[in-house]
Amino acid sequence: MAGLIPLGAVVDPSKDVFATTGAHLDVRVIPQFGPQKGKKIDPRTARTLLQNVLIGADKRPLVQQSGSEWKWNFPVTSEFGKRAAPTAGASTYHEGIDIGVGAGTPLTYKGYGTYRPDHGFGALSVADPQGNPYEIRLLHTAPGKAASVGSTVQPSAPVLPSPAQNTDTLMELLFGKQKSLKDVLTASLLQQALARRQETQVDQLSLANPYKSMTITPEQAMALFA
Repeated sequence: MAGLIPLGAVVDPSKDVFATTGAHLDVRVIPQFGPQKGKKIDPRTARTLLQNVLIGADKRPLVQQSGSEWKWNFPVTSEFGKRAAPTAGASTYHEGIDIGVGAGTPLTYKGYGTYRPDHGFGALSVADPQGNPYEIRLLHTAPGKAASVGSTVQPSAPVLPSPAQNTDTLMELLFGKQKSLKDVLTASLLQQALARRQETQVDQLSLANPYKSMTITPEQAMALFA
């Protein structure tokens, strides 16, 4: 069962190391694979990951799916992409989305992953349902302690082939076409029986005509004694 990873809390603006207009959470998503590896992408495209980010003491999902629709449970106060700098020192290209939540609001992640605190933000290494790795950064936070929750699912034991399967594999290697040991033994016995039958027929022919193996005809042999 997946665990809960504490992610710290939204920091008081007076203690924020980043330029800010007030208490809020800045969420950034960075793929760790493919052509966009290491590049920040629009968090709205990573909702399946962000639905596991829980906000507040009641652990309410940041975003959640209802049918075919997705609903953000907290106001998005600044979108991803170009913008006018909201305050001195802020960027004109926003690399995340801002979420309007108050200072001191606790943050949690539900699932498997590794959390690393940093200066003014926390970084969470996780994977999407397809197993692709991502990093989620949570800025404007008082980071929590480093933590890791790994999967408790044990890998299944490898299925070893039965002795019969091993024999069939050997037969395929020896004869180029998969045959059972029974088929090979049957064919061998039939061949031996046929060979013995042919030998018996040859012996019978030799007894019926003992002169057949001679290099001269019977008439020539009789002429020797004339």
